[in-house]
Amino acid sequence: MKVVQTTISEAEHILLEEYAKRSSKSIKEVVREAIRVTIEGTVNPNDPIFTCPPSSKSTGKPDRGSVDHDKYLYGEES
Repeated sequence: MKVVQTTISEAEHILLEEYAKRSSKSIKEVVREAIRVTIEGTVNPNDPIFTCPPSSKSTGKPDRGSVDHDKYLYGEES
């Protein structure tokens, strides 16, 4: 698990505390739910980036982009 910290105003904290109490949940649970609701469904599986074939043609050479990325980007040996 990772820890995420943020700063909220006093008014936001009061609202968050009240909501958590009304929901019989901890502030941690409410914040986790809010994060899930915010990001859930934001990726559209029908987006062309996930469904279209690559726009570049294959050269027939083995793809070593993930291995040689520093060389390609910065001219450095990996």
